[in-house]
Amino acid sequence: MASPVKITLLADNTASLETLAEHGLSMLIESGGRRVLFDTGQGKVLRHNLDALGISLAPLDAIVLSHGHYDHTGGLADAIEFGLPDAIYFHPAAVAPKFVSTRAAQPRSIGMPPSALDALSRFRGRIVHTSHPTEIVPGIWCTGEIPRSQPLDDARNIFFLDSQCKQPDPLADDQALVIQTPRGLVVAAGCTHSGVEDTLAQINRVSGCKPIHAVIGGLHLGDASADQLDSAARAIRNAQCEFIAACHCTSLAAQAYLRNHLPERNR
Repeated sequence: MASPVKITLLADNTASLETLAEHGLSMLIESGGRRVLFDTGQGKVLRHNLDALGISLAPLDAIVLSHGHYDHTGGLADAIEFGLPDAIYFHPAAVAPKFVSTRAAQPRSIGMPPSALDALSRFRGRIVHTSHPTEIVPGIWCTGEIPRSQPLDDARNIFFLDSQCKQPDPLADDQALVIQTPRGLVVAAGCTHSGVEDTLAQINRVSGCKPIHAVIGGLHLGDASADQLDSAARAIRNAQCEFIAACHCTSLAAQAYLRNHLPERNR
């Protein structure tokens, strides 16, 4: 039988009375006596927020990285030090160099910072690669690489694998975490670079279409068009998801859109 789950947001773009904010995401998931850290934020607020919330990461069964961007991996060295996890789970492509380029800014590196890569090199014996759906602990699993229903739109893509920004990054490392609960599946999303629709479709394939109770995390809808917002809302509605807590890269405008179009599901 699935266990109740507790999810504590340790880093996000929005501050609270207790916690500081940064552009990043980290959440601690506790279920059935197991403790899993999903992402580590940039690392600028993790230590402060743990202290402010009175939370110790130790003991920690696992760290799972949603993908290799700095705002999800920058706190990895501290997280390993604080939590001493049994294992670290991520897609092999997460450690590849990553860059972003837009018309408004010069190309810049957004991959794992050196501190995270160094920490992984010293933790090599307990790394688990997640190209495919993988159980993390009983009742918690990750999607692995998410098949895309649409090919990468190179004209709109701002993510690259090289500093010259000539080789688009397909973001194959993007994955979500899924927790079994008595009320259905809870989806913890890092950035949902694969799209809300394809992410939920992958979860349906792997779970055998088990009910999805909640989606929590970043939905990467900051610059989404009206059609893209409508498609994301429709996918959440079709999944009969009962609860949404969209944060991090979702954007206030997209949060407002989802609240207006799915009012009974937003918190």
